[in-house]
Amino acid sequence: MESSSFGVSKYGERMDGESLTYQLLRLVHAMDGATNAAIADVLTELKLTHALADALWQLDPAAPAPSMRQMAVRLRCDPSTVTFLADRLQQLSYAKRTAAPGDRRTKVLELTDQGREARDRLVDAATTRTPLAGLTPAEQRRLHTLLTRAMAPSGTTPSTVIQTRPTASHQGTA
Repeated sequence: MESSSFGVSKYGERMDGESLTYQLLRLVHAMDGATNAAIADVLTELKLTHALADALWQLDPAAPAPSMRQMAVRLRCDPSTVTFLADRLQQLSYAKRTAAPGDRRTKVLELTDQGREARDRLVDAATTRTPLAGLTPAEQRRLHTLLTRAMAPSGTTPSTVIQTRPTASHQGTA
């Protein structure tokens, strides 16, 4: 392991142990794993892989239907991968591709009624079974503020990072 003259490796680990940032990243990954394990039964029932669940999660029924290109950005993947995911969501009757309003050349991915129900089940399972659900609402708000600030690119306000709209049924959960 390489180290700088200050006793810190190139990975930000202190020579006497892990850095706090590294510990936080380990916790984030562990929480993601714990949440995924806790909702495995729902994913199985809905016939969703983790990638399909992420795509379904991104289809917010309260927002305009995203274009395939917007989905690629949201999912941080190649547009061809979005095409595969959209095909599979259509096979499951969870989504349909339609022409974008105002631009028939652009396709958007819309939830179907069955897709809304599946997404509601997914969101409910994830928000009630995550380790974050064990935090108090005040602790969740503090964590939300810190994570939003951490995710804000330089020169932007945290509110532009991730749009969150807690609903009455999911307030107090992450």
